[in-house]
Parts: sequence; C-alpha cells; structure tokens
Amino acid sequence: MINEIRKRPFTRPLFLLLTGILLQIYLPSSIFTWTLLIVGVGGLLVAMHPKIKPLYKYKWVWGAAFSSLLLFLAMQNMKFHEDRLRWNFPEEKRMQVWAQLEDSPVEKNKSILCEMKLLSSPADQKRIMDRRVQVYFPKDSLIFSLLPGEKLLLNMQFTPVGQRNEPQGYLHYLRSNRIVATGYCADYTIIDDPEESSLSLKHKALRFRQRLADQINQLSLPQTAKSTLAALTFGHRATLDKEIMKDFSTTGVMHIISVSGFHVAIFCTFISFMLSAFPNTVGFRLIRFLFTITFLWGFVYVSGLSAPAVRAGLMLTFFLVGRLISRRADSYNILAASAFLMLVYNPWFLFDSGFQLSYIAVFFILYLQPRLNSLLTIRNPLLAAPRDWTSVTLAAQAGTTPLCLYVFGKFSLVFLFTNLPLAALSTLLIPLTVAWSLVSVGMEYPVWGQEIIELLCQWMLWIVKSFGRIPGAFVSFSIGFLEMLVSYGSIGFFLYYLKRRAPYALLVALGCLLIVFVLMLKARFVYAGP
Repeated sequence: MINEIRKRPFTRPLFLLLTGILLQIYLPSSIFTWTLLIVGVGGLLVAMHPKIKPLYKYKWVWGAAFSSLLLFLAMQNMKFHEDRLRWNFPEEKRMQVWAQLEDSPVEKNKSILCEMKLLSSPADQKRIMDRRVQVYFPKDSLIFSLLPGEKLLLNMQFTPVGQRNEPQGYLHYLRSNRIVATGYCADYTIIDDPEESSLSLKHKALRFRQRLADQINQLSLPQTAKSTLAALTFGHRATLDKEIMKDFSTTGVMHIISVSGFHVAIFCTFISFMLSAFPNTVGFRLIRFLFTITFLWGFVYVSGLSAPAVRAGLMLTFFLVGRLISRRADSYNILAASAFLMLVYNPWFLFDSGFQLSYIAVFFILYLQPRLNSLLTIRNPLLAAPRDWTSVTLAAQAGTTPLCLYVFGKFSLVFLFTNLPLAALSTLLIPLTVAWSLVSVGMEYPVWGQEIIELLCQWMLWIVKSFGRIPGAFVSFSIGFLEMLVSYGSIGFFLYYLKRRAPYALLVALGCLLIVFVLMLKARFVYAGP
C-alpha cells in the first residue's frame, strides 16, 4: 500500500486536504490550527539545521513539517469559504439590491428560479458584495428570456441557507454552488443588458451555450425532445421535462443528460479520431496535442464551464500532457491531482453528491474495468467496443450503488440494458449535434445533419421511455450513512481479496455485508411505526 501511494505523489496532499476540510467542519479549533503552523515552521527550522540536514534518519522531519503546513492551509482555506457563506443581514429585513443573473433561468411549476450574484446595496455594499443567492420569481416571459450577466434591481427579503430545514443533500448542493440565501421576489426592475465586453468569461460561455441550445429549436422534434437534446449536448436543463428526467433516473442513465466526464471523453475521443491521420512525428504530435486541447476546452466552454466538465477537462489535459512528453500517465495520480485542484478551489465540492459520484465512478472504472475485460478476451475491435461499454457500466455501477442508495434511495434494474445502446447513440449524437449547432449559428443548417440528429434523438428517447415504463424497472429502498460506509468497507475488502487472495479479507467483506443487512433490518422493523 505504501509503495502504491509513493508512486502517486498527489495522493498524500489530497489526503491531508481532505483531513483539513473535515477537521474544520466537524472539529473547528483555532488553537489546534495555529499549533499546526507553529509545528510546521518549527519543523522546517529544525530540518534545516546544519547538523541535522545531512542525516538521512531525520528526513521524516521534512515530511512532518510540510504535512503540518498543508493541513494548516487546508483548514484555513475551508474557514475562508465558510466565512464567504455567512449572511450578515437580519432575516426580517426587506432589502433593495442590485443583482446579476449567473445562469439561465429555470422554469419550475409555479415560479422561475434564478441564481444571482448580489452586486451592491444602498445600506452596506461591502458585506454582500459577490454573494450568490437563489431568487424565485413569478412566472413571467420577460424573466425567462433573460440572459446570464443581465442585471436587475430587487426589492425582497432573503432567508439564509439552512434556516428552512432544507434536506441535507440539497443543503450541500447550495453550499457547493456558494449560495448564501434564498427568497421570493415579486418587486423587481430589469436593467439594460450590459455590453458583451463587460461580461465575465463565465457569462460569455453561458450566453454562447444559450445560442447553441436555441439552434436546437430549429429541429423538427417535439419540445420534450429538443430540451432533452440541449441537456444531453450542452448541459442546458432550463426547460427539461420532469417526466423525461424521471425516465432517465429510472433506467439508470441520469448521467447522460448532465454534461460530465462521459461527454467530455466522447468529444475528446472524437477529436482524437479525426486527427489520427497526422503522422506520428514530434512536430505533428505537438500539433495534434494543441488541436485536441483547444477543442477539448472549447467544448468545456460551450457547456457553460460547469464543474463536472471542468473536472473532466483537467483530467484529460493532464493525461494528454503526459502522453505528449512520452511519460506514462498514471490515471490514479491524475484523478487525485484533479480532485486536489477542485477542492482547493471550492472545498464545499467534497459534500456535493455529483462530485462524489463522479470521482467514485472514475476510480472504480479505472480499477475494475481492466479486470472485467480480462475475463473475456476479444481481438475484434467491433466486438470489443460493446464489451468495453458493458464493463465500464458494471464497474461504475458497482462503485456508485451504495452512494446512490444513500442519496436517492433508488436502484435501477435495467441499467445494463439501457447504458449500452444509449452510450452508442451518445457517441454519435454529442459530437454531431455540437458540430451542427456551431455551423448553423452563422449559416443555413445542413438538412442531412438535421435528419440524422432527429433520428438518433428519437431512438434515444424511445429506448428511455420503453425501459422507463416497464413495471419493476427499479426498486426503491434507502440506506443510512453508516450502512453506506460499511458497504464501501465490504467492497474494499472484497477487491483486496481478489487482488491478494487473502482469506481474512473475504471474511471481513462478508462480515461487513452482514452488518449492513442487520442495520437495514433494524431500521425497518425496530424503528418502524405500528
């Protein structure tokens, strides 16, 4: 185990970063935090002493000092982000504030939801500067037509996050998106749209995504299909139908309509395939790398710079850089590096279920897929592709099932039958729709491209609806936090048994599984009402 960690240098700082975040959240102590700084600085001074520095037996002092300093910085970083989520105004106070729209408005049953950034207030500008809030507006076509970056004058009352007894999962979602308060606003004034040059990169990306999503409305498809295609390709979910979302969730393919590593990997693979005709020389490798990186981050840009797309972009960039310099890129180290950077940027991502699911899924795909593929050796590339898709699905499902049961309380029984055809359709549909949308922005859209996209989209929705409406397509049961942790313990010991063939590991895995069953039975029969 120690040797595996040493081969992946980002795992140790990631572990210290995670420890610092959790300590600051659950055991905050300023005395302990500053003690870490003193120990770290003192350790560095001791390690640099002329009599100690050359001695190998004291090399551990360097590691202890740097670990203390990194733990101190992790806790301070978490404290800084905690302070940014504090709401300093009384709840009962009605306020008049300038605010800027941060994302496309989302239509709800009785209102329109907007994520906004507070810019200034006549009372106190500094204390609410750059605070993000969720604002519900009455259904109004003017609000729904607003673009990211537009400004409004709001006259409303805010409620700090955590004051309305939000579910734990939704509370983590709000914090990971840096939402500090929510409220309903019926009294507002729309200000003139700012100039394009004054918008931030994020707002420009979201507006460009909106333009591409609007191009999809030219297709001869039902509105439900158009909104699904916009969500699949660009992550634009403002008008996504709830019934369709339910069908995707039931069939175990919800990740397909949320831009993530799956989409970025498909687009990157497509670009790499298109550029594979270049000779394999140093100069052409560099050209191929630059083109791939440009198109890769271009896709991340048109997806609105969403956090899952940025995570996947970072991982693929590290991998491509390693391949360019002829270094064997360690996938686990790349995974740890991307997680480290994302958590430094926003430690609240650690508590977001989307963040957790994506990294757990990628880890299990990296670990289990090669072992599953080795069970069935296929040399024909056309036959190997379905085997690879199936093994990826099984590996990801094996890793994410305990967390899905804890967060969503649902398990799809048809995921294996839907993931394979939908992955194949998405591999064609995503790059084709992106290319068609880009071309159709500035000129008449090509008919042949339209017909192909419409056909693929109809097939996809037919598969999702057909399997989603099957009786018994999913089972509903949830597990608690303790059961989830013990389940992952069981999975970990079972994987260790498969690798080392240690009998005690299998015994512990089965024991953990028994504990999970006992806890589930206790929750069902002991705590259940009459």
